[in-house]
Amino acid sequence: MPKRGSIGNSLSRFIIVISALGIGLRLVMKGFMSPQKLVLFLIVAVIAAVIDSAWVKAIVAIFGLGFFVLDYVDYDTRAFSAAIGPVIALVIMLFGFFVMFGGLRRRG
Repeated sequence: MPKRGSIGNSLSRFIIVISALGIGLRLVMKGFMSPQKLVLFLIVAVIAAVIDSAWVKAIVAIFGLGFFVLDYVDYDTRAFSAAIGPVIALVIMLFGFFVMFGGLRRRG
């Protein structure tokens, strides 16, 4: 388990905030969010990054992936339903590779 103050841990929290900024700006540009709501969204993203829980990171990653697919299909719910299945299969496959190559082994 990484140390609390490790550079990788801090970097992953910073990446969460930067990803939230990209998602938020895209929502503002599409007209789904006002700039005031963007500020609140970014504050929540920073708080979520500071919590530093594996669950929070997983929820943010799932939300980001879902938003990417939804934006890719131009907010068509039927196309989203058709596209999300192969994306989930790809994520499961990538997780399998991650486990096979030792990504879940604890390093002492």
